Amino acid sequence: MSNPSPLPDPMPLRDALRGMRHAMRRGGETFLDAMPVDSLPRPVAELAGLVLREVGEIANRANQVASGFARLALGADPKPHGSLHLLAAGHGDEDAFAKGMYAALRLVLRRLHAPSAYVSETAARSAYLALTPDQRLGSQPSIGAALSLALVEAKVMRGTSAADAAHVPVGSVEHMAIFAVMLWLQSNRSEDQDEAALESATDLAVALAPEAGVAFRARDSKRLETLFAEFASHV
Repeated sequence: MSNPSPLPDPMPLRDALRGMRHAMRRGGETFLDAMPVDSLPRPVAELAGLVLREVGEIANRANQVASGFARLALGADPKPHGSLHLLAAGHGDEDAFAKGMYAALRLVLRRLHAPSAYVSETAARSAYLALTPDQRLGSQPSIGAALSLALVEAKVMRGTSAADAAHVPVGSVEHMAIFAVMLWLQSNRSEDQDEAALESATDLAVALAPEAGVAFRARDSKRLETLFAEFASHV
């Protein structure tokens, strides 16, 4: 009797559905925002406004369908928790890391008022798997630095809008969000303090954005390591 076919990897499917949801939301907004109705003659503008409102309702309905389908397929987001040392030292923990990273990044993005960016679980898993054995055995700050740069390289965040970027006073939304999650993963906290600690890490990442941004742009792991070693205990 032959073995049944293995189930397909669900993570790329979740990412695809989230990508569809992201595209539906962004597509409707972009189309409506791009139409210069106010500059048209009044009769034409009124007609165009009616048409655009109809298009907007269609886009919203399609977005609701896509989001509803995605929620059914994706299920509830996992609650983020974990120690960076334990996660990095484990074997076969890449899926747990990716799910936790997705959940934590989503919470950080909401804290940054930049919720529309797309976060890829599959990219987070790739970043985790990119760590070398030596990197996994390093200190928490060195693991955090290596993972931070690997997450950027894997493009764990994509599709940040101009509106998202405008809410971040200095630096990159992507760099700030990753830096916040890595600070949080290195913090000394109990599980019931997870969300409060993540908010604190996000606020600290905003304060450190100029220094962290320089390190990210230069791909300077030593500089990131120094920042993590100095400030993770403040979360």
